[in-house]
Order: sequence, then C-alpha cells, then structure tokens
Amino acid sequence: MPGQESHKTLIEAFSKSRLYAYMLPGEGIEQAFARYQNNIRLGESLVPALHYLEIILRNRLDQAIGNIYGKNWMISVPPGLRMDEGNLEKLGSASRHFQYEKRATPNHDDLVAHMAFGFWSSFFHKRYDEQLWHRKYFAAQVFPYMKHDHRSRNVTKPKLQVIKAIRNRIAHHEPIWNWKPGAKVVHTLCLELIGAMSQVAIEKLKEVDRFP
Repeated sequence: MPGQESHKTLIEAFSKSRLYAYMLPGEGIEQAFARYQNNIRLGESLVPALHYLEIILRNRLDQAIGNIYGKNWMISVPPGLRMDEGNLEKLGSASRHFQYEKRATPNHDDLVAHMAFGFWSSFFHKRYDEQLWHRKYFAAQVFPYMKHDHRSRNVTKPKLQVIKAIRNRIAHHEPIWNWKPGAKVVHTLCLELIGAMSQVAIEKLKEVDRFP
C-alpha cells in the first residue's frame, strides 16, 4: 500500500529509534513524523533568542574580564585569572584550529568568536568568585540592567544551565517537544537575560523572534 511504503521509506531515512521518540501510545509513523517536523519548527523558533543571548553574553563577559586582566586576556591568559584546565585546552584547540584553517595566528577577537557557549557559561562557576564575581562592578558590567539584588552568579548560573541544555539538544537534533522544563521557560529566561544585558537588543530581537 502507498501509505505503508511511505512509512517504510521514512523509517529507512530517519531510523525507527529516532521516529519512535516522537510517538505517543496508539500512534503511528505518520503522527510521529508530523511531531518530528513540529519539533524542528519549535527549535527554529528558539534560535533568534539563543543567538542574541550567546553573542551578547560572550561580549559582555569579554569586556568585563578584559577590564580586569587586559583586553587580550585570551591570547595570554593571566595567571591571576586561574582559568580551569578545560577552558585552557579549548583556547589552545581554537588557536591551533585557526592556524590550520587560516594559516595565521588568531587575534583576541578571533578567539572570542570561536569559543562556544559552554566556554562562556563556565565563568559562572564558583571557582571564579574571587577572580571575577567578587570584584567591584564586575556583575554590573555583565548585567547593567539587572536588579541589584539579582546580580549574582548563583542566581544566573542555573538559568544558563537550563538554556544550555536545550541549546545543545537543538544543536544535536534531539527532541525538545516533550523536554522539561519546556521551550517556553527557556525562551522566557533568554528574554530576561538579554534584557538584563541590553535594552536595545531586547527591542531588536522582536523584529526576528517568532517564538512559538
């Protein structure tokens, strides 16, 4: 039958295990694939907010860290920053990758652009309290529009962890339609943090944000 043949082709193309992750009890491949398509649309609708958050957060952190340790702190990591081994390796890997691809030595801006969200969100770990978060005005530089009593690494870190989790699921083509705490919560958190960093950006985001 044509329908069965179509279902077989979909299973061959996307795999049974992947499509079954979108199937509810009593449903078939057709319903599962429709949900699969909607899951892609849902992930797509979150991209603008995730994009704004990641770009602005890395720039705010770069500027704030640079004000303490010098604007080229990623080129020559200052001992006082005491960056963890994982981030040091990421910087080294990024530099080697740039040299291999571009046949040139990367500058600071090249490294800023190359580092992923996990690198930047790692600066919200408690190991950076003394070096960064307990420094006067550091949190205010990162989140100038956040309420003073909310300008805490402890307040922001769990929000970034939730955002990072769904960001990674979208990047690895995993289901988010049934993911908890849910896409709406993540979108709200993104708007909150973007607005805390840039009032202009939160207005500009409205021009491209199509969630949900």
